[in-house]
Amino acid sequence: MNAATPMTFLVLLAPIAAWAQKIDVSNHSIACDTVIGTAWFKPSLVIGGTATSTGMRVKGSVAGCTVAGPSSPSILSGKLSGKIAGTSNECITLAEPLTGTLKIKWKADETTPILPTSSMLNVTNVSFTGFLAPWGASYGQFSLGTSGVTGAFTGGDNGATSSNVSLTSQDIGEILAECGSSTGLKQLNTGLGHITLK
Repeated sequence: MNAATPMTFLVLLAPIAAWAQKIDVSNHSIACDTVIGTAWFKPSLVIGGTATSTGMRVKGSVAGCTVAGPSSPSILSGKLSGKIAGTSNECITLAEPLTGTLKIKWKADETTPILPTSSMLNVTNVSFTGFLAPWGASYGQFSLGTSGVTGAFTGGDNGATSSNVSLTSQDIGEILAECGSSTGLKQLNTGLGHITLK
């Protein structure tokens, strides 16, 4: 009997994930309870602003995700990015039309690879309210309206019932102070949030 070659051992030790069949998650749903992000505004948001927003760059991450669907994979995290334009740079508004897309590139556990590997959210508007924290401070709470989702996790209906909510890391007082300053609000951070694609 021939002795095993080093190559034989390498093959035997190769991760099982290398042969794992990719799971089609086009029609699956996903819900993530960790949403962290940053938005940069150009021009800055100011009180009484009338300039057309040329772009809001968004970057962030999602985690704590649960997938619903056949052969549900394990999603470890996702990277969020995109560019959105608004109708003005007004700071104090409860709702505003938006135009743009957000992309979430998903990282699945190596034992449950997926396809497609990213989701595209078509953003149409934003609604803004306040959130009162247990310690008495008020923070911004906002949701981005979407007209559909393509790629991964469309829920089988192009993401018709998808939703999201995020809380700002800056309190309302700080947001208003920056909006009323000579430089305006250039950046907004979020630290708590939830997103569902379905």
